[in-house]
Amino acid sequence: MTPLLGRIGPILLYSYTIFMGLGILAGLGVTAWRARQDALPGWPDAALAALAAGLIGGRAGYVVMQWGYFGERPSAIWRIWQGGYTYHGALLGALLGLGLWCVWHKSSFATYADLFAPGLALGQAFGWMACWFHGCAYGLETTLGPLAIAAPDEYGLFAVRYATQLLGLAWALLVFALAWLTAKRWRSGQLFWFTLGLLSLGYAAISFWRGDPIPYLGPLRFDVVINSTLVLISMFMLKFYGSRR
Repeated sequence: MTPLLGRIGPILLYSYTIFMGLGILAGLGVTAWRARQDALPGWPDAALAALAAGLIGGRAGYVVMQWGYFGERPSAIWRIWQGGYTYHGALLGALLGLGLWCVWHKSSFATYADLFAPGLALGQAFGWMACWFHGCAYGLETTLGPLAIAAPDEYGLFAVRYATQLLGLAWALLVFALAWLTAKRWRSGQLFWFTLGLLSLGYAAISFWRGDPIPYLGPLRFDVVINSTLVLISMFMLKFYGSRR
């Protein structure tokens, strides 16, 4: 757990903020490379709309999930440099922001979502790395094994845990590679849902090994339910776009 990487004068270099920033830059870089071939007009503006809405949604989702803490410390809501985003809140916000931008500019949501799909997966890899350094999304305590590692929780308490952050990192990189290599094989609208479905499938499995606190729906963690739902939605949308002429 290394929440602070150093400082430059009075500026503290938080690992979470740095890796999240690198993830955004990497995702935009991949998108810029793909945009050279697809030549979609205004894609930087679409990316900015999705990014801004995603940051708002990610922070709002985290605050809602941790309201027991933030309700007593409302000033901490704005300390975003210390970490605290939810993937699903960011995803929902980004999709909403991109959708509104596409409606405003009368553009195809499916086309732009496909353009951003590989960048989404690559950005997720950096997000898992941010959690590795910050201590979020940590695993349940377990015994030594191939999926276990000595790691801290978000309070800095070390134990033998499932290496959930590293598993998430590896899975996101694998999905990025598959999305990048198969991008030309999909019909319009399919690449995004292929990428999202694969990410969600892996995250649903990893969630069973996570130990960070989150609300439950019956016997299941809330993130397991959401990721499983996203898998089903992605399968439906893949078939829907695949059947279009």
